[in-house]
Amino acid sequence: MKNELLSLYISRQKDFQKVIEQFPEDKDKLAGPLLMSPNPSYYSSPNKLFIIGQETNGWTYHIDDIEKQMKTYEDFNVGFKYTASPFWNITRKVEKVLDNQPHSCAWTNLNKFDLSGRRPTGIYETAISALDDILISELKIIKPDFCLFFTGPSFDYRLKIIFQNIDFIKLPNFSKRQFCKLKHPDLPENSYRSYHQKSLRMRHLEKDFIDYIGKQKKKNNL
Repeated sequence: MKNELLSLYISRQKDFQKVIEQFPEDKDKLAGPLLMSPNPSYYSSPNKLFIIGQETNGWTYHIDDIEKQMKTYEDFNVGFKYTASPFWNITRKVEKVLDNQPHSCAWTNLNKFDLSGRRPTGIYETAISALDDILISELKIIKPDFCLFFTGPSFDYRLKIIFQNIDFIKLPNFSKRQFCKLKHPDLPENSYRSYHQKSLRMRHLEKDFIDYIGKQKKKNNL
């Protein structure tokens, strides 16, 4: 599957370069692209977990060397050294409740580039969103069982463009803004969108969120 991802990213290399070329004065501020290369434990997990965040907080710039850029992902190892980060701390708890090994998820972000370690906005977001369809191809390659979008409601308009006619289904005891199920032919049955992990924790929704994921695993005899 790594070779499939490599082929995908090579086929889109000119599109990555095009994003940078649109902003020559800011090329050193646009970190990325974030290119996946899940470790072997992802593929052997009983419940393959795919996490989609918003954007990186800084990354590397090997846009002309796809394999080197994927190596950055491998070395980062889905937050191996980031034990105090809410994003990765909660992700570790989700892996555990799904009976997966730590650091076994696959991960990407909706924005393939960050802007000075933050969310791209305005013309930058417009340019980067031209890469959004890559997510569909990544899903087809890695075939997750659980897909969790920690993108919050502010990115729902992007999800509606990527996944035409997607349904956002309310869940018991949660508002749609907080946590909802996603239904679309290109997504696995267990696909959900919630707040960013930091917001889940700040809003005291972390435990309820993790408990719900665990119940879905048991409900589906996974």
